[in-house]
Amino acid sequence: MKGTSTWALLLPLLSLTAVALPQPRHEKPPVCIIGAGPSGLSAAGKLEEKGIKAMIFDKQEEVGGKCQAWYDEQGNFHPLGAAFFSNATYTETLNILRTTNVTSTPFALAGARDMFRYNYTDGAIQPNPSLIPQFQAAVAAEIPRYVTLWNQRFRPYSVPAYKNGTPDEFTVSGSEWFRQNNFTALPILLVNPVALYGYGDINIVPALYILQYFTPDILTAFIGLHEVYYMDFHKMFVEYAASQLCKTPIKKSAEVRCIDRSGENPVIKYTEPCGNFYEWRKQECSSIIFAFPPNIENLERAGLDITEKEYNVFANVSTIQYYSSAVEFDLPFSVSYIANSTSPALPPPNDGEPVAVLRLDQQSNVSVAWSWGPYEFQTEEAARRLLQKSLSEINKDPRNATEKPQPVTDSDIKAFRKWDYFPHFDSQPLKNGAYSKFNCLQGHKKSYWASGLNGMEIVEWAVRGGQNVVDPEQSKSVLMVLATALPSDARSSAIASPSAFAADMSSALAAGNPPGWYASMPADVKSILPMLYPATAEATTTPVAVVSSTAVIGSISAMPTAGANSTAISAVHSATLSSADGTQSAHHSATGSPVPQSTGAASHAKAAVGAGLAGVAGFVAMLAL
Repeated sequence: MKGTSTWALLLPLLSLTAVALPQPRHEKPPVCIIGAGPSGLSAAGKLEEKGIKAMIFDKQEEVGGKCQAWYDEQGNFHPLGAAFFSNATYTETLNILRTTNVTSTPFALAGARDMFRYNYTDGAIQPNPSLIPQFQAAVAAEIPRYVTLWNQRFRPYSVPAYKNGTPDEFTVSGSEWFRQNNFTALPILLVNPVALYGYGDINIVPALYILQYFTPDILTAFIGLHEVYYMDFHKMFVEYAASQLCKTPIKKSAEVRCIDRSGENPVIKYTEPCGNFYEWRKQECSSIIFAFPPNIENLERAGLDITEKEYNVFANVSTIQYYSSAVEFDLPFSVSYIANSTSPALPPPNDGEPVAVLRLDQQSNVSVAWSWGPYEFQTEEAARRLLQKSLSEINKDPRNATEKPQPVTDSDIKAFRKWDYFPHFDSQPLKNGAYSKFNCLQGHKKSYWASGLNGMEIVEWAVRGGQNVVDPEQSKSVLMVLATALPSDARSSAIASPSAFAADMSSALAAGNPPGWYASMPADVKSILPMLYPATAEATTTPVAVVSSTAVIGSISAMPTAGANSTAISAVHSATLSSADGTQSAHHSATGSPVPQSTGAASHAKAAVGAGLAGVAGFVAMLAL
């Protein structure tokens, strides 16, 4: 399956060489990137590294996309987006962080605060109930098994844009996947981490995204086996743009209104502020990277001349109405709120009320609140009114039962933002091959797509998505060598039947008997293929992170993590995180220290080369057009 799909990726490149020669670099217009969030900025960084001109457009006043923050008079930041990360999962984010002067602080997700739940309709407050011993034992037993299954069955598919496929088992809802695999405690444990911080209902959201988010590293951070890090993501991206994108113009407060791809090169028209009004401008582009959630509403607002193929893909993109706010609020530093629900298996109602409130800075009396809106459209004004009303009912120290809450005024709300959050495909589109169709659109009409849809709506996957769409540009010379190395009879075979050609090539490489034209290719071309097309490994070669079964788990509390937020389990005792061979995982500081050892599947070079050649087949067809 994998060989066939990746060979198909090469067919478009082969057609390119047949229809046009590249223009001299100085004559080419820039690559236009729409969106200055993690995806857009990381794509620009990759292009600048290669000396390819780019220009970024963003309708916001600041770069960072959803990584925004509100700053008080003392300069303390209050995140309106991402706030936490973990070393082992956020490897590409760490590479960006290391180019800046932004610092990060160790942060314990487990046992750090008292949690209370509240009813937003009447303000009733209750302490979050403690877990019963049987549930604690079930969680402790299920985590090692989850880690093993994640590494063996999901990790091979955890690549940008799911290019290795989306097996049916991951298209069911998250809770259904857990049931099918005989988990009873984890689907309960993860209800709030999924819902409270922007990812919807675990009973609806496909398991593909649940597993993508809950890596073994992230899950074990929730139960207290290691800390995460707290930092100002907005400042990180501001500094990254200033220091690493020196040659890339960034047009802020510039909203793209029209995209015309009918000519040789795409042309975008956009507006910029001018006095008390705005003025229209236009820019010719060599290609366009769409670095924002590509649902139909957003594409129509950008004025895209959408094709039928694009519409059929992006009409299936769903998002979550999600809000973040910074509010002056009488919440002690060691306390947090979550919204109540009717059952442990169900999330709070998504009526637009604040579902989580947390004070992150001990030196400030401003708390951050996250609100989850309905699937139907809800205005920003309606959600803001509900925020003010709900918080007015609980504006007090919840540990003092006799204290009366104080009204939250409009001026107490320091910042309030609405986001088109978590672009994703629901279960049926996934079953129908949504990501295969999505990947076929990359490069279509000189357009590329990079956002949380390429993996998961967290900073790390947004960064990887932006980098990944530039990889074809970076590797084009390598793929061109592969494409042009094919003799005419092999090229005809690849065009006539890509799947059969892929199967034959995969078999030949696996047997160590590649065709002569492949053996004569330059060594550097072969060596780069594993980087372009990482291969899956046999399960038996996979070091698996496991949690000691002697773990004793205490209370569970909702906590934000890394653009998303999470449940923490306090008081985990006598537990160790190790690989299957018994070696301890490394754990180092986020700033300038080694990244923890990977617990993932090993790569086989021969399989990777085969997968890379599979990518060549996709370009063969384009060369023939």
